[in-house]
Amino acid sequence: MSSDVEGGDLLGSLLASLLADFDHWFTRGQTLLEQCPDGVLSTGDRLELAERLADGKRSIAATRSLLQASPEPVAVSMKAMAPWHQLVMEVWALSARVSRASS
Repeated sequence: MSSDVEGGDLLGSLLASLLADFDHWFTRGQTLLEQCPDGVLSTGDRLELAERLADGKRSIAATRSLLQASPEPVAVSMKAMAPWHQLVMEVWALSARVSRASS
């Protein structure tokens, strides 16, 4: 097997794992919003975050489709992933706030 093929396989595997992680945390965020007490986030803030999580999930699905459709290994830029990372950090913060409110 050539190093190009091995590199492409490794890139594909890493991207698949990374996209699965993003998808997991976006789904977790949606679940947290369903359980979120009113004192943690206002209705407007919950709706806004829910829309951004839904957008994130759509972006992940679109990225997966593009990666699968490409005959060559494809990378995803850090600029494209930065908003997803930010959203994951918001989910982590929400998780902590919901946990504190529940205890």
